[in-house]
Amino acid sequence: MNTSFRIGEFLIEPQLNNIINHGQSIHVEPKVMQVLSCLAGSAGEVVAKEQLIKVVWADTFVGDDVLTRAISELRKVFGDDSKEPRYIQTIPRAGYRLIAPIVHDQAKAESTLITLPSTTLTSRRLMWAVLLLALSSIGVWLYVSRPGPSAAKTSMRVIPFTSFPGREDQGVLSPDGNQIAFVWEGEKGDNADIYVKSVSGERPLRITTDPAIDLRPAWSPDGQRICFVRIGSETKFSIFVASALAASPERVLFTVNHEPGTLAWSPDGKFIATADASLDSKNTNIILFSLDTGEKRNLTTLPAQYWSDSTPAFSPDGKYVAFIRQNTPITGDIYVVPSTGGEPRRITFDNARYSFDSGIIGGLAWTSDGSELIFSSTRGGLPSLWRVAVAGGDPERLPVGGDNSYYPSVSLKGHRLSYTRVSGGTPIYRIEATTQPNQHPVATKFLSSTREDASPRYSPDGKRVAFQSDRTGNPEIWMCDKDGQNLTQLTFFRKGIAGTAQWSPDGSQIAFDYRATGMSDVYVINVTGGVPRRMTTEDADDSVPSWSRDGKYLYFASNRTGSLEVWKMPVEGGPAVQITRHGGFTAFESMDGRYIYYAKNNGCPGVWRIPADGGDETLVLSKGGAGNWGQWTLADNGIYFINYKPEGLSVSLFNLATQKVTRVVELANANAFLAGLATSPDGKEILYTQQDSVTSDIMLVEDFH
Repeated sequence: MNTSFRIGEFLIEPQLNNIINHGQSIHVEPKVMQVLSCLAGSAGEVVAKEQLIKVVWADTFVGDDVLTRAISELRKVFGDDSKEPRYIQTIPRAGYRLIAPIVHDQAKAESTLITLPSTTLTSRRLMWAVLLLALSSIGVWLYVSRPGPSAAKTSMRVIPFTSFPGREDQGVLSPDGNQIAFVWEGEKGDNADIYVKSVSGERPLRITTDPAIDLRPAWSPDGQRICFVRIGSETKFSIFVASALAASPERVLFTVNHEPGTLAWSPDGKFIATADASLDSKNTNIILFSLDTGEKRNLTTLPAQYWSDSTPAFSPDGKYVAFIRQNTPITGDIYVVPSTGGEPRRITFDNARYSFDSGIIGGLAWTSDGSELIFSSTRGGLPSLWRVAVAGGDPERLPVGGDNSYYPSVSLKGHRLSYTRVSGGTPIYRIEATTQPNQHPVATKFLSSTREDASPRYSPDGKRVAFQSDRTGNPEIWMCDKDGQNLTQLTFFRKGIAGTAQWSPDGSQIAFDYRATGMSDVYVINVTGGVPRRMTTEDADDSVPSWSRDGKYLYFASNRTGSLEVWKMPVEGGPAVQITRHGGFTAFESMDGRYIYYAKNNGCPGVWRIPADGGDETLVLSKGGAGNWGQWTLADNGIYFINYKPEGLSVSLFNLATQKVTRVVELANANAFLAGLATSPDGKEILYTQQDSVTSDIMLVEDFH
């Protein structure tokens, strides 16, 4: 039986995952094609969502959002409108129905179309069941929400723009698209400066030479000047401007009180947009600096429940500014506000977790026609490039960029896109814990790959370690023996982010959080494998779980009341109750079950304590990195934390009984420490994650559409 068929004017080739229209072939993901085939097998009838998920994703644990995105991709291919459908109709609270007529191709090479013979409903379903069985032999594929590349999109060429030693980052295309300004530490890797390089390939021109750190370049609209951020002594942040030809001395424009992130120059050349905060606040607003008057004014006013506004980008006509509004230090969405001021309009609804560098969405760029925004996000797993219509709608993954792509930039002319591509592994290290001042243990690699391994946790008996790894292309929960052998993958979501694994007290289960595309939820899985059990179902961000000492309850952070607080719920099911009232994030129960120790992670440093049965909170520890995400953990003998001192970085122990801090071990590479600190149950070993040799290059996309 020939499996090709037509839906309206579209030729469907399930065996090739192709949809052809007027000679243009559009490739879709295998799972998306299976959804279409399943709908076609019951054309004219309503197919329930549960049935589609059961048939298409029988081998994978997914939610309704994956099916919704598959339907959205099909509608984009067909040019269909969900409000006035011609192909796929949504039946509220029921499912979907294919309403377009279907005809069958007798042979793909022939143009003669034969109408499907009249058959009984049972025989038609049997025919499509055979087809689905054949399709399932393709294997299990990672589904990512992105448009099928049209002929125009597949013509895009990706070429390395830089390949120098070290890290080239934060590339920005000039308005005419012929040059890129970027940050590079030079061949010796000793100082971050601004460089400019032409797309024609000559050597880069060094624009700045000051010993201070120069970052975040932005072009003037005439392409003659570049503004940038300079981090000077005592962590002062100044905005400078320099000639794009290094033909005139640099001069300072203005200073800010907070690390400003990216800069944006208005198309009329009159303003520079950035982020800034008052001296007594860490919460930033978008500000406009007038180059004519030197005046600074707020363009946005951050609502009380949010963390900061950052990453501004002017629209090509200068009428709007897009920016990122963060509701926590690790989540955020895109907003657009008129450049003259007004109420911002929300564009994305992801609260996508960002897992690298200092941004939530690593850079923001308008397309040259002003209709779309290009951004980097972890909404599909690892950071990759996405596009979203300014008018609203679901973001679509770009067919270029791949994993670990950041800082997109689009030229106003020339159809060019640039972005930063990061590569390099982050292994987990193990080091002996000692309080003897004359002993200097050497760290060794516990786990290593070309990808990122992070957030290790010892089992209660110390014989195994759970951790997060993207070594299969997506962050999942893994497990291994205490010597790093017998690697076992526990979760198989194949999209989104699974992380922050925590062992149950008896070592039989692991709790973790998982974020598919937007909100995160808490799950529990048996260490023997199986389907994870979803614990939280609220329309909220629920994350960073931990267990009560008796194994009957889970603590987790949730913003279901509008701000992050610590909550507690029974493992066997039941309503959750709120524990903290003044902010709470990562939480652990004390060994005797009397107290909850937690961090707030909302700009309020330190580790806090509250009685398990309720009461007033108390600040317990505020030194070093205590309370910072992934930089502290509770053990039998106290709180281990990363201690920042002028003489270096160390792991220290705060003894809860004596209230004294003892250095446990020095960390050699202070700048490379990443979130993820764990101690063995006997306190003799420490695991931590560290960047080794991370490199990045600027990539250039020609004929970007």
